[in-house]
Amino acid sequence: MATVLVAAVVGIPGESPSQPPAAGGSVSAAAVAGPGNMTDAITKLQDRLRRVPGDAQSWASLGIAYVQQARVSGDPSYYNKAAGVFRRSLEEQPEANGPALTGQASLAAARHYFGRSLQLTRQAQRINAYDSVNLGVMVDALIELGRYPRAFRELQRMVDLKPGVPSYTRVSYGFELRGDLEGATYAMRRAVDIAYSPEDKAFALYQLGELAWNSGRLDEAARLYEQGQQTAPSYVPNLYGLAKTAAASGQTQTALERYRELIGRLPQPQYVIEYSDYLTSLGRGEEAAQQSDLIDAQEQILRAAGVNLDFELALYDASHGREKESLVQARQAWASRKGVFVEDAYAWALHVNGYDRQALRHAVHSQRLGTQSALLAFHRGMIQHSLGMTKAARASLLRALEVNPHFSPLFAPEAQRTLDQLRSR
Repeated sequence: MATVLVAAVVGIPGESPSQPPAAGGSVSAAAVAGPGNMTDAITKLQDRLRRVPGDAQSWASLGIAYVQQARVSGDPSYYNKAAGVFRRSLEEQPEANGPALTGQASLAAARHYFGRSLQLTRQAQRINAYDSVNLGVMVDALIELGRYPRAFRELQRMVDLKPGVPSYTRVSYGFELRGDLEGATYAMRRAVDIAYSPEDKAFALYQLGELAWNSGRLDEAARLYEQGQQTAPSYVPNLYGLAKTAAASGQTQTALERYRELIGRLPQPQYVIEYSDYLTSLGRGEEAAQQSDLIDAQEQILRAAGVNLDFELALYDASHGREKESLVQARQAWASRKGVFVEDAYAWALHVNGYDRQALRHAVHSQRLGTQSALLAFHRGMIQHSLGMTKAARASLLRALEVNPHFSPLFAPEAQRTLDQLRSR
């Protein structure tokens, strides 16, 4: 499959750059599905619907824009707005309303209900089997559910139907999951090259930076994040990249300033957790505890908006003294999602609760695709260490540090300390 996808990326003649939303008429769901300027898209759609309130397709497109705005702004109240708008679209057009079903699928995915998302994309596919936007949402759901062969087949169809930023970024992720970082980087560079809007380009540059970061190429990652930040300062993830690369480079004051700005602009749990871990690594425990309060507050807000946080909280709880809660969350996540990262989180939750043999089975299986992840290798190594598997633990921990010696402000130093202890035996 990797070879086929490379051929698709390389051999597509006459592809066009991704297009901005249409200036007039009904703005399509496809036009607002990317990471571009959602505020402008929302305004155009709202204006359109004031003039033509019975336009079911524009209601669906507004819902998709709301879902994207929630992701960009960090305001989960947009999810509830989106749900209402999709219902309105289906009221206006109850039959053969593929865009509304795709929109509902994207909302379910944003709330981390991937089984429901897949069900909705299948309904939409029966209406229009050639909708590349729907295929993208379907691919995302299949990947999160761990149904990789089907996901890669549908991804190939998406590339064939509509090569562009959404398909190339997913191709890149498919390669990364299977450990093909060269293919992943090539596909993401294609996404950067054809991106139309500054926001699309900043999105692709961030993803390219993540590939460099996850491979331990610190300077390259920082350069790409900076390029993305300059391209579209409103796209916050590149600021996150700059914060963590500054931290990894020992630029403590710069890192703290960037993390504070990041949390002030977009207090997503992932960002707050990493900031808290960084503060802990600096010995600033009181400040780190304040971030824990913020994480708890964000959890309540997100759950009120219908977001399922089982996977994210399983990892956080496992590493922050909430072992029993972690296992409850991880089991719930694993019951509904069989992806490699969810299985790794389940393995880690089992480990911190003392179920090491069961944990090892899941840790090993979580790397069945060949994913090159420092965190996955670290988890496996620490589980092996607990089981007295000294040689295997050394190999896994060494692998984690080879892949990315800066993968975590807390766990990378722990990996090095444990490896040093094992080498001295």
